[in-house]
Amino acid sequence: MNELKAERTKRAVKTAAYWVWSLTWGGVMTWLGTLIALALLVTGHRPKRLGPNVYFETGTGWGGMEYGAFFFVAKDDSPSTRLHEAGHGIQNLILGPFMPFVVCIPSAVRYWMRRSSSNGGKKAFSGILTGLMALLGAAFIVLSALGGATGGYIASLAVGIILIVYAGALALWLFAFEIPKYAGGTYVLYDSIWFEGSATRLGEKYYSAHT
Repeated sequence: MNELKAERTKRAVKTAAYWVWSLTWGGVMTWLGTLIALALLVTGHRPKRLGPNVYFETGTGWGGMEYGAFFFVAKDDSPSTRLHEAGHGIQNLILGPFMPFVVCIPSAVRYWMRRSSSNGGKKAFSGILTGLMALLGAAFIVLSALGGATGGYIASLAVGIILIVYAGALALWLFAFEIPKYAGGTYVLYDSIWFEGSATRLGEKYYSAHT
């Protein structure tokens, strides 16, 4: 009995630590996930648990997405999808505020890029997306120039520069490294890129006993 109580206490402490770290260092994604979770609760969706993570099932046929300690999956998803999304939650603990830029955005872009059946479609999608991101950055820079050297407009300038640089980095990755992998109709494994493969391995390592 004492051993069981000790195990429950240890699990509770780990869960609390996971959530504290997710809401602080990993707060960018987890707080966004909190907003989505609240919206789903209001619309009658019931939360479920996988390890310390809270997740919701909604819709069908679309896979899943991770927001820190929360993740959201299709009702017809597989256990492997849930493990994969929970693995992204561990990445969020490590990367914290860098998670959206290093993993989440590239993962989403790659997911939709892969849905184009031809390399031409992949290039068109990638070019339009990164071009729009760069245009948004340019708009912020123009706004800052019109407003003068005040604190708010300096922030607009910084946001604009970051968006343009990030759009350029995404475009370089997509056109120079990612899209060429699909030349000639080559099938590329979803987990062949580091952030997807890592999420799967982490999820299977830490949460497979919970499925």
